[in-house]
Amino acid sequence: MNVLILEDEPLIAQGLEREVRAHFGARLRNLVLHDNVPQALAALSQEQGQGQEQVDLLLLDLHLHGADGYELLRLAADARFQTIIVSAHAERSITAFEFGVLDFVAKPFSRERLHKALQRYTGRHTQAASLAVKKRGALEWIAMADIDHVQADGHYSNIVLCSGEQCFHDLPIDKLMALLPPHFLRVHRSYIVNSLGFKRLQIGAGGKYALDTQTSTGIPVSRSSYPALKQRLLG
Repeated sequence: MNVLILEDEPLIAQGLEREVRAHFGARLRNLVLHDNVPQALAALSQEQGQGQEQVDLLLLDLHLHGADGYELLRLAADARFQTIIVSAHAERSITAFEFGVLDFVAKPFSRERLHKALQRYTGRHTQAASLAVKKRGALEWIAMADIDHVQADGHYSNIVLCSGEQCFHDLPIDKLMALLPPHFLRVHRSYIVNSLGFKRLQIGAGGKYALDTQTSTGIPVSRSSYPALKQRLLG
């Protein structure tokens, strides 16, 4: 995997590099440090233009020589890397939700807290992984295993939990899909379903299909998704 650290305080940058190397070990193919937004953007653009291996994980400070770290996320909105914010400005954590970041680590941070954030990345393909949602004006983490399905809602996503509770995510369903583990399947352009909760597949007249989970019924299934879904159910 490839990691980019964007931090303008040398001692903190060195500490982040040390902990990233310790956490990922041999899985880490490349680690690059930058201390300003234009430099990091140039590096990201160069990767895309030259077909190089792209950044998988970004550790991002928010105040970089007077520039706003969130500006990089706005300008690199189409990039597929995941982001962990590392900042002294904890009051800006709600804004992080708008960009679908994995975690917000407040400075000064402990080694344990940073490794917990890194584990959110390494564990994102497991049932124990979590997803940040906004509830009552604050960020809360919900376990991936607690998600029944996700429904597109314009430029946002409606997350339906196994309990029946619903919460919204500011990312559209296409980008949210990139944060979910492999057992979440796109069964329709407007629906993602947790395959661990599959109950039955309804086959109707005219090639219409619908999926029932332990929590919900009648989730539409597109014709193009039907073969893979059938195979998963027969399993």
